[in-house]
Amino acid sequence: MGIMETKKLCEAVKPDGSQCRAAALSGTAFCFFHDPLRADERREAQALGGRQNSAKTLHATAPDVKIDNCRDIIALLSDTINQVRKGAIDARVANSVGYLANIAFRAFEQREIEERLETVEALLKGRSQVVDFTMTGT
Repeated sequence: MGIMETKKLCEAVKPDGSQCRAAALSGTAFCFFHDPLRADERREAQALGGRQNSAKTLHATAPDVKIDNCRDIIALLSDTINQVRKGAIDARVANSVGYLANIAFRAFEQREIEERLETVEALLKGRSQVVDFTMTGT
């Protein structure tokens, strides 16, 4: 049997006083995150990660979308789908648009139900006020 090589641990002490448990890079006593000679490389990696995680959105000068009915919602969703497919906006932004469009759709449904109920109530109220002038029994 061969001798097992053990990984050398990073010698850095974390702010909470505990020892870093990451493997040290070869030729140094530190891991990538604690090696003082790699500070520039670490900053560039963090900046690259931040740039890659930023969501693509429409420019602030893009016109607002007016949503007055369900057709407007369908048009918005269709446009959003095409923008995602072309890479113009991030899928996370599109998910938010879809979620908000669903809320708007439900609000339109609720408004329609309330309008129908008001109509029915007005009809019933009008009926109860009708006086029966027919002569009975004479």
